[in-house]
Formats: sequence, structure tokens, C-alpha cells
Amino acid sequence: MLGTALIGASCLSFENDLLENVTSGVILPKRLKRGDKIGICAPAGPIRDISEVNDFVQVLKDLGFKVKIGKNVTGQFGFFSADDKARAEEFMELVEDETLQGIFSIRGGWGCARMIEFLDFDVIQKNQKVIMGFSDMTTLLNAISSKTGLITYHGPSGNSTWNDYSVDYIKRLLLKAEPVIYRNTSPLDAGITTLSPGKASGALYGGNLSVISSLVGSDYLPDWKGKILFLEDVNEEPYRIDRMLTQLALAGVFSMVNGIILGGFRKCYAEEPDRSFTIEEVFEQHFTQLKIPVYSGAQIGHIRNKYTVPVGLTVHMNADEGTFHLEHPAVF
Repeated sequence: MLGTALIGASCLSFENDLLENVTSGVILPKRLKRGDKIGICAPAGPIRDISEVNDFVQVLKDLGFKVKIGKNVTGQFGFFSADDKARAEEFMELVEDETLQGIFSIRGGWGCARMIEFLDFDVIQKNQKVIMGFSDMTTLLNAISSKTGLITYHGPSGNSTWNDYSVDYIKRLLLKAEPVIYRNTSPLDAGITTLSPGKASGALYGGNLSVISSLVGSDYLPDWKGKILFLEDVNEEPYRIDRMLTQLALAGVFSMVNGIILGGFRKCYAEEPDRSFTIEEVFEQHFTQLKIPVYSGAQIGHIRNKYTVPVGLTVHMNADEGTFHLEHPAVF
């Protein structure tokens, strides 16, 4: 594994970074290139229309990839694509398929936590592929990276918006192997709010707040000490966001991490605004008194223009500027 990782290094400093990270348990998958084959999985909810699959296949082909569709991608079993064991079997079959270089999810919903006990993390670690998705895939990304050391990627699923902005981050991170700097630069980007100033470094973990909070107490989250936590959500009222943040606080997460990056919280409005705090007020209550850097507005989550970020890789954040950057490329 070490020798393989060093093949793609282009300079001595990068080789030293790779050596340090491989020996500390971090595994970088091989970068994607045109002609690679991507497997599409359905580890959570069912698609609403077959066009979701057709459109996603075309997106991947336009990027120069070949495609393999998982056996459950067009299925439905209540609010899942298939039963728990079948979804796990589909994922593991794609993991073990030596013709595939990556695995992308078709959509989120709910279901990854129910199938996770059937996964073989030793096999996942040995078959190092680019694994990407978001929303309910938060469960798999954090579990895989924390248990195996394999870097995973919080980025668009099949039914997401694959516009130029979002695709550019995928290309820079996964094909060009750039040490990406994440900074809101477009007029369409969210505004940055510094909730607690300062700079911090640590391995990046997190994702959907609803999913992360539901996993507290399980064996599928990292040891939060020294980590950078990122969070996003959608369609949750402010009191629900407050409840989930309170759960993380009571579990000691906020006292262990080195910094917090808040992404998109789209449509997180109160049904009765006159009887509620705003989402911004909830953030202020939870984060302005923390002794660690915190900012909101990062282009992460259920939004049109989104970053793709590596789960498990060391990043350096600056809450005053509303930026973070990678210590080195996220693939080799």
C-alpha cells in the first residue's frame, strides 16, 4: 500500500506527507481519470423516477467515465431501495469489483445506518476506491474513514445538481489531485459569518447534522478529539437544529473538536416564526461562546453549488476568513 501510494507523488515534500499519513493510518485512494469505471449504489432510499438513473449515468459518461449500475438502484422496498442485507450486499459487491475505481451513491434518504452492520470493513480497506455521496451517506463516509483510514468524499449524489461549480470541485479534488483551498468566491455563494474567531487544524469529519446526531453513542463515528467537524442540513426547523446541536454538545463533541465548519442549512425555517428563534440565532447561542474557531456559510450540503470535501483528511481552517484548505491532495 505504501509503495503504491508513493507512485503518484510528484515531489519530495508530497512523498513525505504521504509517508507520514500512510504510516499514521490514512489511506488515499488512487485519483480518478477518464476511462475509469464508476459503480452506482443505492444504500438508502429509492429513486422517484428512472430518469434519475439515466440522467446520472449521462453525467458520468460526459465526465469520461464508464458506469456500472448496482442491482438495487432501480428497486424499492418501502422507503428503502431494498432490504438491509441486500443494500449491504450491493455495496460490498461494488467494493470487491476490481474493474471499478469509484463508487457513487444515487441518492440519500434513510437507510445507511440499518445496513452498516452487514459491511466488511476489512474488505473495504483492502479495496481502496473513491467513495462519494452525502446526506444519508454521512453514515458510510464517517464509518469507513474512521474504521479503515480510507479517505472518503462528501460530494454530490446522483440526484444532486451537477453544475459547473460542483463538478469543478470534483475535478480538482479527485482527478487533478489538487490540495484544494475552499473559499466562497461566487456571487451565488452563501455569506460567511464568523461565530468564533481563530484558526485550527485537524482531520475533517462530519456531514448531515441529523445523521451525525443519530449516530452519537454508536461505534461508527470517530474519536472527536482534535478533529474539525463540518455540519449541514435541510428542511429542519430551528428547534430541531437546536435539539441536535444540544445532543452533540451534551455528548462532549464540541469540547473535543478543534474547530467547526457550518455548511448549508437550506429551508431550515420555523413554521411559526413569532414563536421561534431563527437558525442564525440558534448558531449564535451554541457557537459564539466556544473557545474554538467556528464559521458558517461554507458551500457544503443540500445546495446547488457545493464543495466536495475529503472525510478523514487533515485540513486547516480560518474562521476569520471563512476558508479551509487541504494539507495535501486527497488522492494520489
